Formats: sequence, C-alpha cells, structure tokens
Amino acid sequence: MIGDANLEIYKENYSTISLVDSIWYEAEKMGYKSNFIHDNKYSIIDDHLPFIDKGIPACLIIDLDYPYWHTTEDTFDKVSDKSLEVIGNVLISWLSTHAK
Repeated sequence: MIGDANLEIYKENYSTISLVDSIWYEAEKMGYKSNFIHDNKYSIIDDHLPFIDKGIPACLIIDLDYPYWHTTEDTFDKVSDKSLEVIGNVLISWLSTHAK
C-alpha cells in the first residue's frame, strides 16, 4: 500500500509519535513533503500495535487512500515505481542515520 501513483501518507494516530516525526522529517528534508503529509488522518488497528504494546517504537507507512486496495483491480499496472522509490529512499536515508 505504498505503490499508489498519488502517494500521500498521513500520520497514523496509534503509531509512535517520535518515530513518525523522525521519518516524516527525513522525508521532508529529501523533498518528499507532498508524499508524507504532516497531518494525522487515521487510527488503524494493524500489525504495528503488538510492537508498541511491547515498548518497541513502530509506525504505519501506508497510503490508505489507495482506491484499488483489496479489490480485484489491485494489479501490478496500478503500482508506481516512483512511489516505491520515494518510500525506499526515505527509509534507507532514515536507517543510515538512525540505525544502531
């Protein structure tokens, strides 16, 4: 859910705020502010919550406005290589400065 050609990832309410802010700041520094929106939009119960429950910072990086999600129209022709590149670039950059 990060391959939407109209990539807009909003902050998710249950995610670890400090982690989210750090990743979103990295995206902004890299010129991807239009892809990583600084507004909270969703409260999602997903696979990041067990990590948070155990005290491990976690966040969702998902474009939940992807119109083909969980439909038969969710096919490879809908996936944007540019969007995948944006996500990959941000995470590689963030990891290179924050991973210990």
